[in-house]
Amino acid sequence: MNHQRRNGPQWLVLALLACATSVHADVDTIVVTAPATTPLDAIVSLDKTGTPIEDVPRSIQVVPRSLIDAQGATQLKDVLSNVSGLTQGGQFAFGFFDRVIIRGLNASYLNDGLPDGTSDLTGYVHSLTGVERVEILKGPGSALYGSAEPGGTINLVHFRPSDTPSAAIREQYGSYDTTTTNFSINGPTGITNLNGRIDGEYQHSNGFRGTANETGEIYGSLDFHPTNHDVLFRYEYHRLENVPDAVGAPFSPPAGTGQPLDVSRDDRYYSPFAFADQEVKRTFLSDAWTVADFLMVNLQTAYSDRDVDLLRNAGGRLTAAGSTYSLTGRQIRAQDDHIHDFLAQAEPTWKFKTGSVAHTLVTGADAHLIAARSERSTADLPNILDVFNPVVTETSPSALTFKCDAAHSCDDDELNARFYGLYAIDQIDLSQRLKLRLSARRDWFETSAAGLSAVPANPGSERPCIPLQAIECPLVPGDPIERRDSVFSWDVGSVYFLTDSLSVFGGYSSTIYPIFNTEEPESIGQVPEKGTQVETGLRFQRGSWLSLSTSLFHTTRLNVFTILTVPDPDGPGVLDEPQVFSYQIKGWETDVNLRPTTNWNVIANFTRQDSRIIGFPQTPADLGNRVPSVPSMLANVWTTYDIALPSPIDRLQLALGANTRNRQYADAGETRIIPGATLLNLAVAIPHELWTVRAGVENLLNRDNYVFAAGTGGGALPGQGRTFFASISVKVF
Repeated sequence: MNHQRRNGPQWLVLALLACATSVHADVDTIVVTAPATTPLDAIVSLDKTGTPIEDVPRSIQVVPRSLIDAQGATQLKDVLSNVSGLTQGGQFAFGFFDRVIIRGLNASYLNDGLPDGTSDLTGYVHSLTGVERVEILKGPGSALYGSAEPGGTINLVHFRPSDTPSAAIREQYGSYDTTTTNFSINGPTGITNLNGRIDGEYQHSNGFRGTANETGEIYGSLDFHPTNHDVLFRYEYHRLENVPDAVGAPFSPPAGTGQPLDVSRDDRYYSPFAFADQEVKRTFLSDAWTVADFLMVNLQTAYSDRDVDLLRNAGGRLTAAGSTYSLTGRQIRAQDDHIHDFLAQAEPTWKFKTGSVAHTLVTGADAHLIAARSERSTADLPNILDVFNPVVTETSPSALTFKCDAAHSCDDDELNARFYGLYAIDQIDLSQRLKLRLSARRDWFETSAAGLSAVPANPGSERPCIPLQAIECPLVPGDPIERRDSVFSWDVGSVYFLTDSLSVFGGYSSTIYPIFNTEEPESIGQVPEKGTQVETGLRFQRGSWLSLSTSLFHTTRLNVFTILTVPDPDGPGVLDEPQVFSYQIKGWETDVNLRPTTNWNVIANFTRQDSRIIGFPQTPADLGNRVPSVPSMLANVWTTYDIALPSPIDRLQLALGANTRNRQYADAGETRIIPGATLLNLAVAIPHELWTVRAGVENLLNRDNYVFAAGTGGGALPGQGRTFFASISVKVF
């Protein structure tokens, strides 16, 4: 892709904005209703202390519901570009769960402030059903949440019931026969101080490249307000059915360009019967108890039951075959997981003064208990003889032979985790201009994995033998892997207001992440991952027309367990080779929300980051190389313009978005390249008090693009070409 082609959309953005400005001169001035990111004086729940963003020495961004709707977003991944430093990708990206990278590191997920999901591996696709806003804390979060990924924390905050009756329905249709139906009902129940709300969604899509999906979700909430209490109960049910593409498009061999082969983005290399079905049931209960003016106690608990049944591709490599290439060493894995997840948390929050210094002190204790059962087996697949004219010959899983041996990953395991934590967070107002934050947490992690049936030593169950031997041993009944860790994490930072509008902030944060997931049970005995972040930045806000946050950061991720897929020297298949590495990211990012006129709004962000591998004992030649799945540059802009129209329409809202990302590597050896791309999006809406009609086009110029590297040993996952959506939402009352 040449330089001129990459920069085309930026010039188109300027031209369209110029046109919009000229239109503005001919219409009446109106009050803008365009979506915007949350201003710096907003309070976010993931911070725990009830402190405005401008007083917190950490980078925090928020995507509100108005922006979600304006972009036609239905899933979390649809709104990532609104926040600097966020992208999709990372190791173990198999195509049926969210894989988000923040500042080049993995992210953790929260559901209304409590951890959501057993791990970041084999998770699920987060929808935006009933979501009021998405909050993003950048960098390590262990001092706040215990076990946490070093990249940051994403919190989905759902609407709460209120005593104002309302009902709404929304229907959206888009490319690949994608239909999405959302509804909500809210209001008093007829019982004193008891309000209720129901949110639901059904989505069906034939999917790009045949990756069909069907999702059904329902959220039922009750909000009860006895004296001095605010009690919330919620029940969630999710049914997700996906066709995962864990292969993508094959990469050219290292002797070639290293980029994806020049094949049609419609070509498919995954098995036609691949599937990933999940059922998630979650119960949530919280109580905000006002004990006194200076003390509030937040009590929260949640229980999740999750079943995962999947069949996904694994492995595969290009092999020269005359004048073309074949895809050999193909395998497919069947996996069945049953996971039970219980959390309980108590958080007294104290507000007091020591002299003239004001404190908001959050103290807390929590427990997180996980019990899981996982079964996995692997089958070999026929070769794809010509990758330029792919013919996938397997037609049914009944014709395959699933195996469990040294060349076929398998397990039959029981996994357990017990996480306990004690913590304190003190937000200190030393003066009107100087704020200080201190956080400390002690965690106790207990993890174990035990075989339920005898299996051979294989890549899915290998672990160091006890006593140590030159060979690896499988997980077997009666001989569990067990690990206990007592760890300490902490944050410190401060904010100083140079003026009422301009502040400087900085701080240090750390994280600890014990390795526990059903995808790699053999890794449970590994040393926990660790991460750190040093950050400094500036914030500026002027009224409601400008807010800006810019920061420099240096993050590290240590003891990263990964699996490399390598050819089996003794056969036609592939082997999973466990490895551990460490890396660092240095970067600069900026988020801007600008309102040049009363009817024109601009949201933009830019990220520049340098990633380097700083430790790789098994592959020292990769030291100093760039980190897989971490682009060095990300930039995005979304702008809306309101045009006054005669009644009863009132106004027309135009929106234009552009996002760009440069190339990134799919492997630590820098031999596989995922090309960058610049994409342009357009939308138009007629908002009304009781209804809104909206339509949009994504990837307007139909540019070839790739989302991330697929799975382990796979190719590059092609991104969608030009797509469209149209929706109508109606407020019933």
